[in-house]
Amino acid sequence: MLKGTIKLDGDKSLSHRILIFGALSNSKSTIYNLSKSDDVKRTINILKNCNFKIKTNEKFTTVYKSKINQKIKKFYCGNSGTTARFMIGFLPSIGISGTLYGDKSLSKRPMKRLLDSLLKMNVKIKTNKETLPIQFEKSNINPINFTLNHPSAQIKSALIFAALSSKETSIIKDPFKTRNHTENIIKFLGGTTEGYKKFSFKGFNYTIPGDISSASFIIAAALLVKGSNIKIKNVLFNETRTGFIKVLQRMGANIQLSNIRIECFEKVADINVQYSTNLKSVALKKSDILNMIDEIPIFALIACFAKGETRVNHAAELRYKESDRIKSIVFNLQKCGAKITEMKEGFIINKSKLLYNTSIKSFQDHRIAMMCEILYLVIQGGINHNKHKIIDTSFPDFYKHLGSLYE
Repeated sequence: MLKGTIKLDGDKSLSHRILIFGALSNSKSTIYNLSKSDDVKRTINILKNCNFKIKTNEKFTTVYKSKINQKIKKFYCGNSGTTARFMIGFLPSIGISGTLYGDKSLSKRPMKRLLDSLLKMNVKIKTNKETLPIQFEKSNINPINFTLNHPSAQIKSALIFAALSSKETSIIKDPFKTRNHTENIIKFLGGTTEGYKKFSFKGFNYTIPGDISSASFIIAAALLVKGSNIKIKNVLFNETRTGFIKVLQRMGANIQLSNIRIECFEKVADINVQYSTNLKSVALKKSDILNMIDEIPIFALIACFAKGETRVNHAAELRYKESDRIKSIVFNLQKCGAKITEMKEGFIINKSKLLYNTSIKSFQDHRIAMMCEILYLVIQGGINHNKHKIIDTSFPDFYKHLGSLYE
C-alpha cells in the first residue's frame, strides 16, 4: 500500500514559461521549486547559450538578463516539444539566428501550424520542412490578429513570446480555453492580456506549485493499490489542468481537495487520495480530453479497473506526442490482458483482469513508461528495479516518491 505525504517538484509547463519571463525581466528574478526535468534543462541550456545568466542550487534558481550574446548556432531541444515551440517564437524575436534541433522522437513531431502563424508575424523561417531541424533568423516582429484554430497552448504561448518583443499590439484569441499559464504570468507581472506587446517589468520572486501531470501517476497508484491513503501537497490546480481529477471523481474515486488558494495568479491545492473500489466507467467529452491530454495514458490504466465500458474519443492529438500514444497504450494494455479496442481518435476499454507481461515497452515515451511502472506496482505488488531513464524527461523523482510512499 501507499501511505504518507509528499511534495512534488514544480510544474513543467510553468517552469518553461517562468524561465523565459525571468530572462525578459529588468533585474534578477528568483524562482522556487523549478522542475528538475530533462525538458526544462533544455530550456535552461538554450537561454544560457544566449548569455542569460541562470544559476541553480538546492533551494532556488536565479535568472537575470545580460547583453544578449549568441554563443552557438545550433540549439538542442532534446525530447522537449515545449522548448522547441517556445524557442521558435522567442529566439528570432530577441535577435537570435540559428537552428533548433531535437532527438529522433521530437524530430518527427509536427510544427507546421506554429510555423505558418509565425510567418504571418514576419518571423524568418529558412526551412521548408514541417519538422525539426528548423533554421531561423533574427526578425522584427509584426503585430498579428489571430484566433487559434487548433487547441494548442504551446502554439499560443510561442506567438505571445514573439509578440512581447514588439511595441505594436498583437491580438491572440483562444476559443478553446487551453492552458493559460502564460497569460497568468503576464498578469502577475503587471501586464495585460487584452493584447500582447512589449512591456517592462522588474525581477520577481515566484514559487512554482507541484506538477499536476506528475501527480497523476502517484494518484493512480493510490487509487488502485489496496489500503492506500496519501496526500500530495501544494499541487497546481489550474482549471485548464483539472480534467483528470474531475473525471476520476465522476468515476467514484475517493479524492478530496483541501487548502485551496491562489498563489501568483494560479490555483493551488492539497490532494488526498485513498484506495477506491467500485470505480465506474465514463465516456470522455471533448472538454475532458483538452484538460487531461497528458494524463490519458495513466487514465487508460485506471479505466481497466472500472465497471462497464470507458470510451476515449476526440483524442487524435495523442498520435503526435512523444510516441503515437493511442497505439502505445493499446499495445501495452493488450499485452497485459486488457479488453481494449483501438479507434482512430482513441480507444474503448472494458473492465479487465490484468496480468503483468514482460514484453510491454515504453516506446521511449516518458508517460507510457510511467504508466507501465504503475501497472507493474499494481499487478506485481512492488516497485520495478529496472528503471526507465526516459522518465527523467518529465519526472526525475518518480521512483523516489513511489519508494517513500510504498509500504
